[in-house]
Amino acid sequence: MKFKQIPTILAAVLTLALASCSKNQTAATTAEDANKTAETARMEAAKTAEAAKAEAAKTSEAARAEAAKTSEAARAEAEKIAEAAKAQAVKTADAAKVEAVKAAETSRTEGLIDKAKLLISESKFSDASSVIQQLSGQSLTDQQTKLVAGLKEQIQKALVAKAADNAAGAVGNLLNK
Repeated sequence: MKFKQIPTILAAVLTLALASCSKNQTAATTAEDANKTAETARMEAAKTAEAAKAEAAKTSEAARAEAAKTSEAARAEAEKIAEAAKAQAVKTADAAKVEAVKAAETSRTEGLIDKAKLLISESKFSDASSVIQQLSGQSLTDQQTKLVAGLKEQIQKALVAKAADNAAGAVGNLLNK
């Protein structure tokens, strides 16, 4: 009986040994496969990282170029606006100068008209006439033109009346002698 048990035991040990050997081999193969897969994944990750880095560099360069273009366009537009503002300021200053000259002329004209009125009221007709003559070179408004014409007429009537009074007085003096 002992002989019958030895081959069975031997068969069991051999089966067990073979089974454990195949498990070790499978484990070793699985570990190698896992290592290979891990290495492949690491290489793929490195490639992906490099591609992302390159793409980021391209995008960054494109963004810099676009920003430079936008900056240049904005600078050119700002220069145009500054030039337009400068031209407008010059126009405004010129218009202000013209208005100031007109205001000064109007003020001078009004002053001469007022002076002529005062001289007429003081019966200084020849002086008033010379003041009115100073206005002849001035550009007058319609209202000022009418006023000056009225003053001239008033001076002429007064001078004619004064001349008539002087003539009558001279004739009267001659008759009284």
